[in-house]
Amino acid sequence: MYDHHGSPILNPLWVIAIILIVAALYWLRVLAAPMAFSLFLMALVWPVYQHRAFKGRRALRGLALIVSVMLVLVATAAFLLLIGYGARTVAVGLSLYGERAQETYRAIGLWLEGRGVGLWPTAGDPFSPNGLFHLVHEAVLRINAIMGFVALTLIFLILGLLEASAFQHRLPHALGADAADRLLRAFHILGWKFRRYMLVRTAVSVLTGLLTWIFALMAGLDFAIAWGILAFALNYIPFVGSILAVFPPVLFAIVQFESWQTPALVLLGMTLIQFSIGNLLDPRLEGRALAVSPFAVVFSIFFWGMLWGIPGAFMGVPLTIAFATVCNHFHDACWITRLLTPHNSPAKAKRSG
Repeated sequence: MYDHHGSPILNPLWVIAIILIVAALYWLRVLAAPMAFSLFLMALVWPVYQHRAFKGRRALRGLALIVSVMLVLVATAAFLLLIGYGARTVAVGLSLYGERAQETYRAIGLWLEGRGVGLWPTAGDPFSPNGLFHLVHEAVLRINAIMGFVALTLIFLILGLLEASAFQHRLPHALGADAADRLLRAFHILGWKFRRYMLVRTAVSVLTGLLTWIFALMAGLDFAIAWGILAFALNYIPFVGSILAVFPPVLFAIVQFESWQTPALVLLGMTLIQFSIGNLLDPRLEGRALAVSPFAVVFSIFFWGMLWGIPGAFMGVPLTIAFATVCNHFHDACWITRLLTPHNSPAKAKRSG
């Protein structure tokens, strides 16, 4: 449909503009990250919001908005509850091994001090009153940040859904009929890709959770179902979630087992599961399903994670998909799409032809 053989325009002004845009996205991340997340959620719930059952009277449009927002709230609550259940189960399990946990931690600290590495002076004893207060304080700050992010995202989501129809009508007057038509087509394709991305992400997370649960059972690790649930929930955050899903069961294995062989086996097994799925299977599945090269998938996660932290790591792939999809509909920018997508990819041919 579009000419994909345009040449890139190498202009120093473009380089300066890109640097300024990246800097602005970093400094405005408190607003930019929730806004990007809300647009992503809009694409996910758009089929529900535009369902024919809600066509007609204004009351039905209001009902569509309520249903769409409730779906987002239910999914968010389910995600947080899964993490909370896993964390609570692990906390209960640690209380059963409380004395051994203190002995193990102090033994590791003494072993490190004997080799010139001071653990307590820098990190503090986590079982002391000051250490526990510090942990509680950090947890409260994290919870407040999460709640603020969720609230701001929901506000942007509601406003975006209410303004979507008016925005479609204003777009031709602002950009012209041709550019507006191209953007609307790109947004339509983008919604389909975002929904497919979440489908792939969910399938990968389920597989990771099942393998983690089975391995924990085989290794004799207590609370195997909690480790599986945590692995499932945390793997929605690429790479960062994989790291967070590995270390808690390893630390728990150190406390549970007296020998070092079993914790080493748990570390090896958990790392192998996360590495094989997160670095080999996941980028290939996402690349094939969404017509994005595996290198672009990995790079986008690290790049946006550097800018926006954990929200950026989660939104890295969707943002790259959005960038490539929009550029694919404009002659002067389609060379960017060719850099980010495999040559003659099925998904690209299907959606751009």
